[in-house]
Amino acid sequence: MKNRLFGMIAAFLSAGVLGAQAHISTQAHQSPITTLAASGAQNDTSVFSAGADGFLIKWTDDGMGEHYQLTELAVRMIACSPNGNDIAVYETDGAMVNRVSIWNWRTFTRRYSFRSTNPITALAFSAKGTYVLCGTTAMNGITFINATSGSIVSAKIKENTGAVSFAHTSKTENTAVFYSPAGNLTYYNLKNGMRKARFAAESGLSQVCLFNNEVFAAGVKGNGIYVLQATTGQTVGTYSAQKPLLVGTNDRSDLLYLTQENRKLTLHTIKNDRNKTVVSPQTLGTFSGLRQNETLTSATVVNGIMYAGTSLGNVYRFAVPESPADETLAPLTDNMYESISDVASAGEDFYFLTSHAVFRSSYDNGIVVKKGANPGHTNLLAYGTDIILWSKDTKKPVQLLKAETGTLTTLFTPQTNIQSLRRFGDTLVFIEGNATVNSYDITQNTREQLYLGAGLQDALLATPTDLYVAKSSATSPAVPLLHVDTATKEIVPLALRGNVAYALSFDTNAGSGALYGILIAADSNKTTTSLFKWDTRTKTATTFLPLNDEDSDSFTCLAPPVLYTSIGKNQVRGYNLNTRRDLTYKRSASLPRKVAQNGTRLVVLNRDGSISWYNPTLSGVLADWYLTTEEQWFEF
Repeated sequence: MKNRLFGMIAAFLSAGVLGAQAHISTQAHQSPITTLAASGAQNDTSVFSAGADGFLIKWTDDGMGEHYQLTELAVRMIACSPNGNDIAVYETDGAMVNRVSIWNWRTFTRRYSFRSTNPITALAFSAKGTYVLCGTTAMNGITFINATSGSIVSAKIKENTGAVSFAHTSKTENTAVFYSPAGNLTYYNLKNGMRKARFAAESGLSQVCLFNNEVFAAGVKGNGIYVLQATTGQTVGTYSAQKPLLVGTNDRSDLLYLTQENRKLTLHTIKNDRNKTVVSPQTLGTFSGLRQNETLTSATVVNGIMYAGTSLGNVYRFAVPESPADETLAPLTDNMYESISDVASAGEDFYFLTSHAVFRSSYDNGIVVKKGANPGHTNLLAYGTDIILWSKDTKKPVQLLKAETGTLTTLFTPQTNIQSLRRFGDTLVFIEGNATVNSYDITQNTREQLYLGAGLQDALLATPTDLYVAKSSATSPAVPLLHVDTATKEIVPLALRGNVAYALSFDTNAGSGALYGILIAADSNKTTTSLFKWDTRTKTATTFLPLNDEDSDSFTCLAPPVLYTSIGKNQVRGYNLNTRRDLTYKRSASLPRKVAQNGTRLVVLNRDGSISWYNPTLSGVLADWYLTTEEQWFEF
């Protein structure tokens, strides 16, 4: 069944990211650039870059980039609609999640999204923007999505196409051509869904593209470039090239490609010969200036201007020479900001952690005070006026930074990678290797094993003897939440039904006895992610704020009476436990990672290392701040 390749997650997600806005800067991607695409709109020369950081950046003629993070996943492909507004995005975790989303770039809202059971291997809009074409590795390897309604157009093609790694329609949208890695080019009549022609072609080609107004196709196999007559599949030229990157567009009569040697790019052209064959490659220019250990990852060309993306997240731009040239490049992009990796409240101020230092600051005074050096840690906890530094998913020592003197001492060294670390008074509770919950007494310098199990997600000490462990119910005992008496070591499975619990928070107010967290529950029909409350007095559980999807990477933060969460991942929500009012905070250009609150301010740490300030009772952003390399705040 063709319509079973995709499962619709949501249509026209009006809740989306209302009120969000992009940041304008020349900041580079914080991960390798995976793809570049020219805007599909007429007379629009802007170019979009996407990366493993989940950001989409629109680069305009003035060299500035409009930044917006679409997803916490890597973006592998993008396609631009000719309407100038919509962008199709393929997001993936490289394993189970393969999602195609269509976004309106003007409003920064996701219109609809779909899940595929197979990896996406081709993504394109039809020539007039009527459809989004999704190629996959399945036997029926092509799916048509109505670009306006988001519905899957069933039986658009009347036969199984096989795997599709390239899809393209004619300008009239009456005909489509698909390339299959098995080795064929197939043309279909889109009015009746019938096959028009199928031609044997070179198999196993990647980077397939058309050029010279659909006369030629080209692709890469090993270290060779193959040029095909698109209407016959016949190979008309084969050329050796070391790791070539093709830059083929239908509006150019020639094929461009880039190669790299050390820190230099070379631009080549393969020219059309009377629409029948092609001539041997010619060198158009060499371009030096790449950074150390920087490699080319993607490229596109628009109106004679080449854009090239790299493994360091940089974008280079240069004109395609009319005659051989030798130039030195400078990237459009730079790294203007320090990335903040963690935040914690400190009285009326907050601590901020970067890769090299710990700073103290606040929204109201904006003064940045360096409290000490950071020897490469990724996480921090406030401990009175001091700071505890540690690193998630590593065996690096847990250290204590004295805020007054800047001195650093080692508390203990974990035996295996630390997954989580929390503080209860003078006691640190931490999970090592997803299997062991240990404690460390700071004042006594003693360590103790509290629980040994499997599939552990989080652990929280609510009282000196009450330990709660969140885990997967796939491991024994088959429940997602446990209570452990740390004095007697008695283990009690709790009556919380679900597949996995994580992100625990405990209400320390006298007499409350309430534990909160996130629960994922799945059955044969659907998966739901909810917040849950475990009443420690009545031993009962309740769930609230359900999300009809799986969210395994969000947070909770309790600042009574408000429980903050990022469930759904797009925005921070503040749920008042007394009034049951759910306040959604407008997000910045980046997705939220963590929150911290003091008496008057709420600060959100974003995934790009920036922070957003809020009045806790209002949904609007007070300001978005980046910490510059000069250790000063820059406000958007």
